[in-house]
Formats: sequence, C-alpha cells, structure tokens
Amino acid sequence: MSPRRQPEQGGYGPPLLHRLGAWCATHVWKVLAAWLVVLVAGGLLVPTFSDSLTGSSLNVSGSESARAEKAMKEDFDGSVTEDVVVVFDSSTLTVKDTAFRDVVRRGVAELRKQPGVASVEDPYAPGGQAQIAPDGRTALVLAGLTGDERDRQGDAPGIQQALDGVRADGVDVMLTGSSALNAAVVEQEDKDIARAESIGVPIALLVLLIAFGTLVAAGLPILLGVAALMTSFGVLGALSYVTSFDTFVQAVVTMLGLALGIDYCLFIVTRYREELQARPDRAIAQTVGATMASAGKAVLFSGCTVLISVAGLLLVRAPVFRSMAFGVMVAVAVMLTVSMTLLPAVLALCGTKINRLAVPGLRRAVSHPDPEHSIWAHWTRFVLRRPLLIGGAAVLALGAAAVPVAGLKLGFDVGASAVADAPAGAGYDLVSKKFAPGAATPIQVVVTSDKGAFDDGDLAAMDRLTARIEGNDQVDSVLSVTSLLKEQGGRSDSATLKAALAKDSAALDRIVNSRADAAVLTVFSKAAPDSDEAIELVHWIRGTAGPDAENSADALTVATGGLTAQTVDVADEIDRSTPWVLAAILGLSFVLLLLAFRSLLLAFSAIVMNLLSVGAAFGLLTWVFQEGAGESLLDFTSRGFIQAYLPLLTFVVLFGLSMDYEVFIISRMKEEWDRTKDNTRAVTVGTVHTAKVITAAAAIMVVVFAAFMITKVVEVKQMGFALAVAVLVDATLIRVIIVPAAMRLAGDANWWLPGWLDRVLPRVDLTEGPSPTPAGDGTDPAVPAPAQAARTSSTSGTPSD
Repeated sequence: MSPRRQPEQGGYGPPLLHRLGAWCATHVWKVLAAWLVVLVAGGLLVPTFSDSLTGSSLNVSGSESARAEKAMKEDFDGSVTEDVVVVFDSSTLTVKDTAFRDVVRRGVAELRKQPGVASVEDPYAPGGQAQIAPDGRTALVLAGLTGDERDRQGDAPGIQQALDGVRADGVDVMLTGSSALNAAVVEQEDKDIARAESIGVPIALLVLLIAFGTLVAAGLPILLGVAALMTSFGVLGALSYVTSFDTFVQAVVTMLGLALGIDYCLFIVTRYREELQARPDRAIAQTVGATMASAGKAVLFSGCTVLISVAGLLLVRAPVFRSMAFGVMVAVAVMLTVSMTLLPAVLALCGTKINRLAVPGLRRAVSHPDPEHSIWAHWTRFVLRRPLLIGGAAVLALGAAAVPVAGLKLGFDVGASAVADAPAGAGYDLVSKKFAPGAATPIQVVVTSDKGAFDDGDLAAMDRLTARIEGNDQVDSVLSVTSLLKEQGGRSDSATLKAALAKDSAALDRIVNSRADAAVLTVFSKAAPDSDEAIELVHWIRGTAGPDAENSADALTVATGGLTAQTVDVADEIDRSTPWVLAAILGLSFVLLLLAFRSLLLAFSAIVMNLLSVGAAFGLLTWVFQEGAGESLLDFTSRGFIQAYLPLLTFVVLFGLSMDYEVFIISRMKEEWDRTKDNTRAVTVGTVHTAKVITAAAAIMVVVFAAFMITKVVEVKQMGFALAVAVLVDATLIRVIIVPAAMRLAGDANWWLPGWLDRVLPRVDLTEGPSPTPAGDGTDPAVPAPAQAARTSSTSGTPSD
C-alpha cells in the first residue's frame, strides 16, 4: 500500500489542491476582488454573445452543399447565397385589388433598399404568374440574400421590420425562409430559456434546502452556479468576435452551466461541512484545504472527464457540433475555475456560519447527522444482501427502456412549428398550404463550366437536366436559365443567352452569372424541406440526374445545395464521424478512470454503467418524441424522427455527466478501501456517504433539465427530456442499485490491477485522506458496530483530513 500524502504531517507535504484551497481561504478578499472584476466584465459581454447567435447551421466542411453555397457566393456578381420569400396575404382583398397591389409595390421597393438583398422578383412582372396563389389572395416576392449564414440571419429581422412598415389594413407581409426561421427560433429560445430558468432555479433552491437544511449552505451553490453561468456567457461573448455560435449553444450551456455549477458546489460544500464537524478545532484555511484535496480533486477530475467527452465532438466536420463543443467546454472550464478558486474563498468567508439559518424541522439533521440510521444506510445493506436479484432486476428494467432505440430515426425540423406565431412561421405555413411546402426553402442545383462560358452543348445538357427534374413526381416547378430563355426568346442556345445578358435582366441575373459559366436551377419541391420525400429527391438529383448531366457535356459540374441538401450532408457526416467520436470518448475515458481508480474492472464497469443509462435515455427519447407517446403531455407533434444532431451531442454530454457520479461515489469507496481493504465495507461506506448528495445533485439536474421541456423549440425540448431522464436513471437505478450490487458480487477483484501496469501508470490519487468522522468519535456510522474496534485500532493516529 503506497503512503498517503497528509497535509499536516510533513513528508510529502500538502497536495496542490490543498495548498490552492488554503491560499484562497487565506486571501479571501484578493480572490473576491479578482472575481468581481471577472463577473463585471462577463456581464458586459453577455449581450455580445446573445447578439451573435445564429440558427442551427447544417453546413458540413467539404460537403456538396457547402461547395454549392461557395460557388453561388463566388461565381455570381450579386453573390446570392440563399433564396427567401416574402408572403403578401389577405383574407379580404385579392391580388387584383389596387390596395393589395400598392402594398406589394411598396414592399418590393423597400426590399431593394435593404442591405443583404441582391435581387427581387415582382409577382406582377412578366412571367410572375407562378408567384400568385390559385385563390388569388396570396402573392410571393422572391428575394436573393447575400453573405454567409450569420450575415443572412442578422439581416432577416431588419428586413421584416422594414416590411412591417408597408403593411396595410387587410394585407399581412411576412418574410420566411431558412434564415428568417432561424432568426425567429433564436428569439423564441431567448424567451424559453428565461422562462425555464425562472422555474428551475427556485425549485433547485428548494432541493438544496432539503439536502442541506440551512439557507446559507443551500444558497451558495445557487449563487455560484449563476455566477459561473454569467462568466461562461461572458467568455463566449469575447470569443464571438472571432467565431459564431449556434443558438442551441445558449440552451445547452444554460442547462449544463446551472446544473454542473450547482452540482460541483454542492459536492464541495457537503464535504466542507463534514470536515467542519470532524475537526471543529482546526483552522478554517486548513479545513478548506482538506476539502479541496478530497472533494475538490474529485470535482476537478469529473470536470476533466466532461471536457474530454465533449471534445470528441470536434471530430465532426460540421460547425453545429464544433460550436456546441466549444460552448460546453468553455462552460465546464469556467465551472471548474469557480469551484477551485471562488468557492474556497467564499467557504472561508462563511466559516462556521455555513450552518446558520437552519430550516425549521431540519435543525436536528444539521446539528446531529445520523448516517447509521439513514434511509441510505438501510437501503445499501438491503441491496448488498441480495445483489444478484436486485441488481439484475435494475439491469432488465434499463434494457427494456432501451429497446425502442433500435428504431431510432434521424431527421431535421426547420422549427416552423415553434415560431408559428411569428411572421417567419406564419409565412412558411401559408407557402406550404397555398403553393408547395418546399417553395420557401428550395433546393439549389448549381451548374458550373470549367472551360468558360456555356456553349450550346452545355445549355442543351442543362435543359435536359431541367426537364428531367421537372418530371420528377416530387417536384412542383424548376426555375432555370434555359426555361427563362425559351420564354423570352424561344430558344436556349449560347447566342440567345449572350443577348439576354446584354439586356441586364434582373430575373436572369439571379440564375446565371455575368460570365455565363455558372447557373442555378432553383427546384421547388412538393414536400417540406425536412421531409423524407425531399431528402429522397436530393439523393436522386445527386445520384442520377446530376451525374447524367455531367456525363452528357464536357467540363460541367453539378452541385446540389439548399436546406434539404444540408440535412442530407449532416446525416452523412454523423454516420461517418460517430464511430470515431465514440472510440475517442470511450478510450480516453477508460484511461482516465484507470488512472483514477487503478482498477481494470472499475474502469470497464464505469463505461458499461454509463452506456446503460445513456441507452435507456435514448430508448425513452425515441418512444416519446419519435413514436409520439408524450405528445399531449409535453405539448408537441411528433415528426417521426429525432433532430439529426441531437443523439450524438446528447450522448457526449450524458457520458460526461454520468462519469461525474461514478467518480464521486467510487472515489469515496476507494478512500475506505485504501484504509481497510474490506470491499463490503468500502461499498457500504462509499454509498452511504455519497448517496444523499448524489440524489440531491441529481434532483437539481433533473429539475433544471426538465424545466427546458416547456420550450417550444423541439430540439431543446428533446435535449431537456433526454438529459433529465438519463440523470434520473443514473442516480437511482445505476448509482444506488447496480453499482453497489455489481461491486458486492465482484468482491476484491474490484480493486485488482496487474503489478506491471501499476508500475507503468502515473499516479492520480483522488483519495487525499480518510473520510471525516465526528470529532472525538473514531467510529464510522455507516459500518456495523462489531467491525468498528478493528478499524479504530488499525487507523489510530491517522489524521482525518
């Protein structure tokens, strides 16, 4: 058995975290002053982060849709990168009425003034009949936007505001399309997050009051959690000057920031109170140091496992995943910094007053805790007496919950239902009903020539491609340069194209560049852009129609882009990267756990336990949101799939969160094992000492995550559900049933490590000292009395910190 590092007995000297905690406790006002500056700066930068958020980007680096967007941006003089639609609708007027025509005329004029708008197509211009609904009460103005996703989304609210100024009685004007919908979703998420916080934080405080029994102790995790969250948004605000963040990052960081910030503080505050009770005569700085050397080190290690898990998302070549990864990693890093520096200073400032303002009815539990007769002590002994029966039943229950995940199906919801009351959502719904569901977000087929201007053969190939796509049953119409040339001049050859370009036609400029070597076929699908039919249409264009056009003419290149094409590319990228992400996360997590616990079995079983909880959460997620089992309860309509990027992101986050509880409970068990070499006692003591705090921590996480299920945005609702269910399962079935049962069955094999591996592995010891025991009492209340004498004699003279 290797010697332990004792902070008060020389030899090895105090460990690093003991010294850091003691230093922060000794220099309280310096630490608080530094953090005050950080918090003020963070608060000033929070609006910068909020203003920089973009809608869910489905771009994939190097994908065909990315190549199509790049070609549209670089090859066209107007740099149109997205087609949007302005919907003019009236329930009382028709498009022939003067009042209706005046609103459209003013709207078109206002659109042409807006920054970011490169082209506008008037429905009253020649050839614009297709832009008027069959009932004669709705007209569409097609507009081309420039810039990247962030620019387009930033321009959308200003364009809608300008259009609001041309509205007249009886005529509504609504901008819709991908960027407009994204901007509306960002605004909706801001409202939803504020509402979720207003519900989750007070309930979390109530849980902390029950767990701690005093207002001071319960208030610390809340205050520091909020401080950490504000600092996280401030750091992300600073980073937003050089990069953009997906709007979903705000929801995920808020969820995880509050939950992890509160949880980390909860574990440390709990251990601090134990240290105070065990050694009331010790200096506060040393008590804080001892707390950080044990619970603080476990928190630091747990946070590192979350960071490593989330870093796996960087292997995915899509901005949405990398944005999530950076956002969550920043949040976790800030939480750890708060826990390692600000919290020790605040604990020292509170001193023994941490137990002040006891909650009526819980005063005795605060002053005289009795783990020996707690419900967790009785429950743990019950599980350990029947480990195979109880543990096996829990595993079967998790297996049954995971069954639906076999039918998991991925898709992408554009979010129109979440913003149905906003102009973008209402306009999208009108376009879907009166025109074609794909009219607001068309598929863009970019055709380029590598040898210069299109010749007659190129245009003939493009004309055949247009006719072939128009002939597909899923296509409503196609806007093509060859079709427009036939309408204007009766022919679609190079001479006609050259003459048409010389006339400076606005309609032609949108679909062919001035050099006549790049053109865009705008394909309006009969199906919604996030439907199976639209996705199949993209696959058909890419796999059949496009390649045939390339083969029929020299040097032609066809690339399919647009929202539906991006959906296809993201799904393909997820399929490609998932095995690599999982391998990286599982492999690195195994190594970290091996370093921490120095046990092959515990490292392996921790991975298995986490997979069990994640599998159950995914199964229930599939059952509720894909199969629609919770539609009425959770107020949503199932689309028959789960948001494409959600499972991989959720797996990474859940794996990191599950590892938190594993580290906390096993590190406490290892403290007892190192002291007694009794597996049953180690499992009992570890479970009893951590079950209450893990349950409280899990309850807080469940409350915070579940609060986000009230949101209207489907992916936030799904994420909140998955995280809440996984944490609930992990803290109940996994940590207080399956883990102790499995460790009871494995016996001393839990702690086995080959000698050669023990010598090779660096030492990362999470157990900086024995578990604290009340002053003047050498017994452990979690262990049956007959076994105490031997333990007392074997550990006499060992400091309790």
